[in-house]
Amino acid sequence: MIKVTIKATQTVIRLEPNRSASWHQTKQVILALSGFMLIIATGWIIAGVWLMLPFFLLDIMLFSYFFYRVSEATYQRQFIIIEEKQVRFRTGIHRLGAAIKFRRPCYLLVHKRTARGHLLAFSLSDDENTQRIGKFLNDEDLAQLRKKLTEFGLFEVDQQWWQARSTQ
Repeated sequence: MIKVTIKATQTVIRLEPNRSASWHQTKQVILALSGFMLIIATGWIIAGVWLMLPFFLLDIMLFSYFFYRVSEATYQRQFIIIEEKQVRFRTGIHRLGAAIKFRRPCYLLVHKRTARGHLLAFSLSDDENTQRIGKFLNDEDLAQLRKKLTEFGLFEVDQQWWQARSTQ
């Protein structure tokens, strides 16, 4: 998801992954499936196969851990702050990290697709720094990001500019 805020001296572009479930909904799914697995484990214990219990508990712990990690990743945010003399980039999940500053002219690097079905990859770059952006965005959001960044003054450059460009 891309949100653009235009202020007097700067333009802020906020990038977030599209989220299908909130953390509260994810917790409900974890609890429901864990409860279902515990009912099955209880049945095995009643049947006398008590050695299955540690495996069910391990299954519940792994299942819960991976659901948590996936849900946490959907709360990642990236901010691109475009100003007259510089472009700043900040990212984080719970807290935003330190700003990476790009001097003008700042470039939008378009990376070569590694396979036909892969999405485009973009980076911000100047003469000193390069930072990958929007790796969690879908194809429509990447197209919108590309349009907005060039619209707000970043120069689009193919990462492998010396090679013949294929149609995309």
